Formats: sequence, structure tokens, C-alpha cells
Amino acid sequence: MTAKSDIRIQIVIVSHDPGLWFDEMLESVAAQDLQLVNVTVVDTGSEADPTARVHRFLPQATVHRLEPDSGFASAANRVLEADPAPGFIAVCHDDVVLAPNALRLLAEEAIRSNAGIVGPKYVDWDDSSVIRQVGLLVDKTGTPVSTVEPGELDQQQHDAVQDMFAVPGGCVLVREDLFRAVGGFDPKMSFCYEHVDLCWRARTVGARVMVVPSAVVRHRQRLHERLTPALVGRLYRRHRVRTLLSVYGLWHTLRVVPQAMILAAFGLLAAVLTGHVSRARQIAGSWGYNLVRLGSIRERRREITRVRHVGDAHIRLSQARGYAQLNSFLTDRGGGAGSSGFGRGPSARSALLSRLSRSRVSVVVWLAALVLVLLGARGLITGGIPVAGGLTRLGSSSDLLSGWWSEFRPVGLGQVGFAPTGLGVLTLLSWLFLGETGLLRTVLIVGMVPLGGLGVWRLMRPFGALWIQVVALAVYLANPVPYNALANGVWDALLLYGAVPWLMGAVLAGGRLTPFGSSEGIPGSEARRPAFLKGTRTWLPGSWSSKQRPLVVREILGVGLLLGLTVAMVTEALVVVVLLLAGLLLGSFLAGTAAGAARIVLVVVAGAAVAAVLNLPWLLDGLSPLFGDRPGGGHGNSWAELLRFDTGPFGDDRLGWALPVAAVLPLALADDYRLAWAVRGWTLYMGTAAVALAAEQDWSPVPLPRPEVIQVPGAVGLAIAAAMGVAAFQVDVRRYRFGWRQFVPLTALVALVAAMLPLLAIVAGGHWNATDDDYTDVVPFSDNPAGGGGGEGRVLWIGHPDVLPLGSWKLDDGLSFAVSDSGAFPTVAQRWVGEVDDRTRQVGQAVVGAPTAGTKRLGAELSQWGIDTILVAERLAPAPYGDLSQPAPEWLFDMLDGQLDLAPGSLTAGIATYHNTTPIPLSAELSVAVPPDDRASGPTRLLLAMQLALWVVALIGLARLSTDEESRRRSSRGETR
Repeated sequence: MTAKSDIRIQIVIVSHDPGLWFDEMLESVAAQDLQLVNVTVVDTGSEADPTARVHRFLPQATVHRLEPDSGFASAANRVLEADPAPGFIAVCHDDVVLAPNALRLLAEEAIRSNAGIVGPKYVDWDDSSVIRQVGLLVDKTGTPVSTVEPGELDQQQHDAVQDMFAVPGGCVLVREDLFRAVGGFDPKMSFCYEHVDLCWRARTVGARVMVVPSAVVRHRQRLHERLTPALVGRLYRRHRVRTLLSVYGLWHTLRVVPQAMILAAFGLLAAVLTGHVSRARQIAGSWGYNLVRLGSIRERRREITRVRHVGDAHIRLSQARGYAQLNSFLTDRGGGAGSSGFGRGPSARSALLSRLSRSRVSVVVWLAALVLVLLGARGLITGGIPVAGGLTRLGSSSDLLSGWWSEFRPVGLGQVGFAPTGLGVLTLLSWLFLGETGLLRTVLIVGMVPLGGLGVWRLMRPFGALWIQVVALAVYLANPVPYNALANGVWDALLLYGAVPWLMGAVLAGGRLTPFGSSEGIPGSEARRPAFLKGTRTWLPGSWSSKQRPLVVREILGVGLLLGLTVAMVTEALVVVVLLLAGLLLGSFLAGTAAGAARIVLVVVAGAAVAAVLNLPWLLDGLSPLFGDRPGGGHGNSWAELLRFDTGPFGDDRLGWALPVAAVLPLALADDYRLAWAVRGWTLYMGTAAVALAAEQDWSPVPLPRPEVIQVPGAVGLAIAAAMGVAAFQVDVRRYRFGWRQFVPLTALVALVAAMLPLLAIVAGGHWNATDDDYTDVVPFSDNPAGGGGGEGRVLWIGHPDVLPLGSWKLDDGLSFAVSDSGAFPTVAQRWVGEVDDRTRQVGQAVVGAPTAGTKRLGAELSQWGIDTILVAERLAPAPYGDLSQPAPEWLFDMLDGQLDLAPGSLTAGIATYHNTTPIPLSAELSVAVPPDDRASGPTRLLLAMQLALWVVALIGLARLSTDEESRRRSSRGETR
């Protein structure tokens, strides 16, 4: 290691009207942990003489004052006027602060690696945890590329010493003899690109350029405060072209310069097409400026050739591959590393694509939507999603397969019966994901948001206007339903959020409502709004021609397959499709148009029948808990909260009304089918809110799902209504004289923007308000960290079904119960419970009857079923995580606390634990259903094979009918010609 006394460094600081930060910069130079040979401050025409400030910190420093128009390069080259001396030259800006060991580390690495130029790691002036720059890559056209992303946090990911093609300015250490050999900085350059030029010329004489990240420098990088962005852009492009024309030899000049000119021509064209006149002038001017100064270029080429020791072919190996400008254009990353911050704002690529074609606008819109989704869910994607409420684990792919193929169902005390169809669907999906069920679970939760948005986008396509699709997408993504569903652990609502727009699109295509229909004599194809009951004869299926019947079958199969897949995952989809059908019919009635109503009824009813057949025989068992075997109401949401979709942490008392306000526009202005669809959308919105209120107040004769599930069709309806406002603005507003109607679109626009604000806020959080914890570490599951089974005891879960992590049965008003193994936390296999069996029912009866019977040893009674732990859940997740809470009644805790053989367990806020102190008798195994072997019995295998065959037949039939229809249309077009 070289001693500090052997390292000779002279430092030159170039300043110009430095601010208050200059004192901190000078202090950092004085605090270096080695003796500096000389400190020179070159001031380029500052209004105030900095000599006193400099001498206050560096008494021995030399201060030179130059004319105001002197550039950085000329100022830094003043060090060449001194006598040659072995050692290093450190060239610094006036807006950097050096770490105490920065210069020593740079010099030591330069000596160790025999480097000619070394640079430090630059961090943000105000936040040293943010990296600004760590060396530069440069392509063959001279375009620099930063090695760090904007705003990238310093996690030591760039701390390896490495060769770089160039290092950015701020603080650069150069060997003194090298600096003299290449003539210092190019005096024709100032403010931009001079350091890249210096590094490139250093490579021509065989010098290494390296970055030493252990040497840290804070850099303000406030060039835009001294120069206008247009001037910075002009200087950067001008200097880059000067370097490109100067440093290459003849052969590479003939090869590379034409390529750079072609790229410049494309950049010029893109700037013109996108209206960036200033940028176009900069590109053209950079080449024109240098081509009229070929004499200076030739002189500089001779100087470089005179000292050159390394050929261009060797230097090209150190440059970045490809074209940095083209990569920036294609990847929409504006402002290269060397741009110094100029050219901010819309990139050339985004603006160009948005003006060239409608499809490109769609790409931009969807890229923005996906970025919002990925940013908003980044914590869930990288950190995992807690197992809260219905967001259960999937288990392994083999577990899913064995659960679907086996007759044994691990619910309650164990049942023998048919497995849910959803397990078969998840098995197939797990194979498609190569067994990565964790990734599959994330996709089935987070991925439902973009899937639903894509469904709404396609749903609005027949209306023929891009902005109708954009507004519908924005309103649907801004709706609180999916985010509150995630926060409340309602996986069913998330799955429906992704599926309902596609299901509605299939239903409307079957109903042939304008503009989803065609004018081929099919009911519902009338373009104008008819009077109510006009064309009643077209309601009758008998009026359809033989050519139309295959279309009806195709549409029924399409709806049936989509609904069947949805019902397989979410049994409540049957309730949702009824609400969807009722809303469409009632909306059509209110809008005064009945065309296509009978066809919609036929498609939905027949499609539901197909879906039911595809989910047999499980559906017969799964309907029981859906209708009547669960407590209803008790969610505590008011009518106003339901209208705002404010059923969880996502929502605002004021901004929550922005979405409905934005959807008022078509009701005030629209006409024709636009008004009809606005009415249908509002009917879905208000109707589902009314049903959700009935569920909240327990007015329904049968218990209904959570409001997030019920209101998914309402979210689609509100998106349709808001999108019809765009259609009304484009078509209907112009028919009215100037008046209040012209102000309605402005109000709707303001409301739409306001509705986006909560979405942007939740994106900033990174986890969509999802809970950060769950009950997987609660005893007894904490004793089995691997999650594997094998526990001989069982767990009795008691609580409201909204806070239980598995399917349950009704125990009492507001209470449900479930039983699981104590050796593993419940998985998706316990999500579908079916009808309660007699033995499991006895467990619930023992708990409910204990207060009346005066039982004091409930543990002994429960031990006969192998239950050694009781968990009473009152919150979705341990406090303070998870806002959803459903307190258990006092009688339950009084009864459990009074038992002599139940001991309170660990204290976890949100869930109460009781341990059964009564030993579990060996005879308890006789009362628990023993799982049969992994193979299903003969009848079960036959039924599973039939179920698979039905799915395959339905898919083949749909594909065949679609192919025949396409062939018929092609043939019809040929006859017409």
C-alpha cells in the first residue's frame, strides 16, 4: 500500500457565482485525510470575489479570476501553466462535497490499477442514500448511458471497482502526465460533455478509466439553475458531434459518422412530428455548427493522431453495444446520461406514437396502467401477500392434484365426497406455472386488477371511440372495490373484479344490444331507440332463422364456459350473474328499449345451465353454504358508504363522490343508445348498492355475500356510464345552444381527475392497503414452521366468516365455526366447505349448547373429536394490521373463560387462543374420517372423467361454431362481391 506522504495531489476548483454550498465544499477539501500539494481555485467571472471565502478554509490556496465568458475547460486547464510535477490532478466543480477519504481512495486505486483517470460515486446532495452517477457507458456514436436508474437507492450494488468508458464531471482525478499528454480539456467545450471527451482521448493513449465507488462525493448537479435547458441541450449535442468527428481514425470515421448522421436524421424527424421544434433545431444545429468548423476539427484530429497509441478497434471493445439513442427511443427512456437533465417532459417516442396511430395510443395507455399496477402492488409482488381472510395459500401442485382426485375432503372432521371443481382448475393453472403456486397465487390476486381493466377495455370497444375506452378503463381502475377487497381479504371479489367485465361482454354480444349487435335481422340490432315494447315479436326464439341458431348456441357456450370457470372459483358468481341480468333488464326497461331482452335472458339462463353442468357434482354440495348456511349482515356500511364503494380503508368522504359525479354527464346530455347505456350503467350501480344495503341491514331472506362481491357489477356499470359521457360530449353536446350543458363536461372532467387522486395515493403505498400480517405464526401453527401436516390434534375456529381464513358453517347470529388440522395452516382446499356433515355439526352444537347446559368441561367433550386448540378470531389480522374487525359476543368469551379444562394461550391481538388441557383419547381417531388412498374410487373416477369430457366437448364445440361462423362471413363477403 502506498503511504499517504507518497501521494501527491494538486486540486483545481472551478467556480462561478457559488452559493452558500461553496463553504461546505471548501471545508470538505480542507478535511481530506492527506496533504494536498497545491489547491487552486479558478473563478470564471463571479460577481463577488471568492478569495476571502477560500482563504477562510484553505489559507494556502491560490485564487485566479478569469473573464466572465471563460468556460470550464479553459479554467481547468490553468493547471497546465504550472511546472510539470509527478502526481495527480483533481479537477472539481464548486458544487460538490468530498468525503474525507475520497481523494486518497481515488489515488490509491489509480496507483494500484495503473489507471489514468478515476472517478468517485456521486450521491444526491440532499439525500446521500440516493445514487446520482457511478461512471458512464458510451456507445460508438458518443451517446453516454448512465449505469444507475433515476432515484436508485444506494444498497452497495455498484460498489465494485471497475473499468468505465468515462466518468462524469464533479470530481475527477487524472494523472498529471496524462493530463498534459492529451492537452487537458478541449478549450472549445464548456459546461457539457468535456469529461467524456477527456476520457475518450485518454483511451487513445492507452490509459485506463475507472470508477471507485468507495470514494463518495455529494453533487448538487444544478446546471439547470445556471443555464437554460435549451442552452444545455444545444451545448451537449454540439460537443458530442465535435468529439465524434475528432477522436476516430479515418476508417472508423467513415464507418461510424454516417450511422450517427442517420440516427440524427431519425431524431430530427421524430422531433418535427412531435412538435419539439427546439429539439429539432438542436439536432440540426449540432451538425451544422461543427461542419462549418472543419478546420478546427482537422487540427484537433492531428493533435490526437500525434499522441495516439491505441487503435479504434481496441477502444470499440470498451464501448456500449448498439445505439443508446435508439434504445432510449424504443424503451421510452428520455434524457440520456449525458443530457445533463435537459429535454425533460414527454419523450419523443411517446409523443410520436401517440400522434401516429390510434393503436399506439392504446399501447401508451396500457403501459401507464400497468406501471400504476406494478408500482401500486410492488410490495405485494416482492414481499408476498399475507394469508388473511379468503386470501388462502394454495399448497403445492401435488397437493392440489391429490385434493381434486381424492374422495377425501379435509374440511370439518373430514368428509368423503366430490372435490370442488376449483381444485381442478388450480391444478391445471399450477402446471402452466411449472408448479410455482406462490407465483400463481400472486397472479390470481394482483393480476385480477389489470385483467378486469382489460375486460372493460374490450367491453367498450364496440362503441368505436378510443377515449370511451380510456375513460372506462380509468374509472374502473380507480374504483375502490378491488383494493378494499384486498384489504378485507375478500378473494372472491378480486376474482369477480377480473371476470365480470369479460362475462358481461359475452352476455351483451349474445344479446345483440346496440352497438354489440349486427344488422342481419337479429333481434336487438335496431340502431335507433325504439318505444317500449316495440318489436315484441322479435323477443320470440321462434322468429330466429335457421342461420341464427348456431350463433345462439355459440354465444350460450361462450357464456357457459366463462361462467363455469368463474363459478368453479367463486360460487357467489351465481348471485352476481343474477344481479347482472336484473340490472340489464331493468335498465333497458327504464331506458325505454326492450330489444334483445329475450335473447339476453336466454343466453344468461342457458349459459348458467351449461356452467352448472360443468361444475357438477360439486355444485350441488356447494350451494348449501351459499344460501342460508352463513350469518348475514353486520358489516356496518351505510348507504352513503356503499354508493362510494367505501367498504374498507380505500375511500374518502369527499373524493369518493367523484366517480358518480363523473358519470352524471350522459344523463344530462346523452341521447339515443348512449343514454340507454348510461341508464343501464346507473341501474347496475344503484341496484347493486341497494342489494348491498339489504345485505348490510339483513333485510334479505337469504344471507348475501360481502358488499365488495355484490358491487362488482355496479363498478362495471359506473365505468360504462362515465364512458358514455365521452360519447355524449362528442356527439350530443354540439346539438345544443350555448348554456349550462356546455359546463357539464368540464364538471365531469374535474370529477374524473379528482377520482384519480386516491388511486395515486394508494400507488405510492406500494401494497394497496393490504394487511402486513396474518395468523400463520399463531400457536399451534407456529410449532410447524414448515407448514407441513402431521399434527394429530385439530383446531376449532370460531368467529365471523369474514375474518376466518377458511370456509365455515353458521354457528349462531354473527358466528361461524370450522375445524382444521393443527399441523398446518388452512389452505385453499378448506376454502370450499360444502354442506356440514352430522359429526362436524355436533362440534358446533357442543359450543352453542354449553352455556345452556352449564358445561364446565367443554374441553373434555371436544377432545372426543381430537380438538386440542380453540381460536376465536375477531380481526382479519393481528392488531394493528387489518382494519376489518368482527367482535365475538360476550357470551362466547364468558363461556370459554369459565371452562375448567380450557387454558388461555398466547396473547395475540385480534385472536384469542384456548388450549384443551384434557388429553385426547386414542378413540378420538375413530371419530375423525380417515382419508382413503390417493386414488379415487371407480364411480368417482368415472364422474371426474365425465366432467373433464364435458369441458373438452364445450371448448371444441365453441371453437367449431366460431370457425363455421367465420367461414360463413367470408363466404357471404365473397358472394357480395
